[in-house]
Amino acid sequence: MTKHGLNLLPVWMGVTWTAMFVLVAASHLRHMARTMGQRRAWHACHVLMAVGMAFMYAPAEIDPLTVPSAFWNPVFAAAGVIAALWAIGGVGRVSTLIWLLSSIDLAAMLYMWSGPRGASAAPVTWLLSAYLLGEALMWAFDLYRRLDGLTPVVSWRLLASESGAALSASSIRTGTASGSLLGELDISASMVVMTIGMAYMLVAMQVM
Repeated sequence: MTKHGLNLLPVWMGVTWTAMFVLVAASHLRHMARTMGQRRAWHACHVLMAVGMAFMYAPAEIDPLTVPSAFWNPVFAAAGVIAALWAIGGVGRVSTLIWLLSSIDLAAMLYMWSGPRGASAAPVTWLLSAYLLGEALMWAFDLYRRLDGLTPVVSWRLLASESGAALSASSIRTGTASGSLLGELDISASMVVMTIGMAYMLVAMQVM
C-alpha cells in the first residue's frame, strides 16, 4: 500500500538496492578476513548492516527466506550495545568516535526493523535520515579520516578548535594509530552506498 499512489520502492529499485548491499557486504567481508582486532569487529558490524539492508530491500519475488523482524531486532540491539561500549573504551578496546557513530547506525537499523513508521515517529525518522545523509557526505569527502582513532572527548575539542581543524589527517593517524579503525583502506564508496541506502529506506517507510 502507498499513500496518494506514491511508490518509492518499485520492484526494480528493490532488486537494484539489494544487489548493491550484497556488494557492500562482500567488500567489508573481504576486509574483515584480512584484518584483526577491533578493525575486524568494525567490518563485521557493517557486514551485518549490509546484509540486513539487503533483506529489507529484497522484493518478495527474490526473497525466499523472508527473515522476520523478530530475528533482526535483538541482533541489531546487541550489536549496537557492543559498539557503544567500544565507543567509550569498554570491553578492553580503545575508545574511538567512529565506534560511537557506528552505534548510531546500528540504532537506525534497529529502528527500521521495528515496524512501519507513523505520524508519531516522523520526527525521529527525519532526524535519522538527515543524520545518515550527512554521514554520506562525510564519507564522500573522506572527512572521517579526521575522526579515525580519536576518543569522543578529544575529537569534539579538536573539531571545535581552529588549530585542530588545521591538523592533517596523516598527523591525526600518527598520534592515534592504536585506535585507528579505517587504517589506509579506501572504503568511502561502500560507506556512501550504505548510508544513502539506509536514509532512502527510512524516507520510503515514512512516506509510503
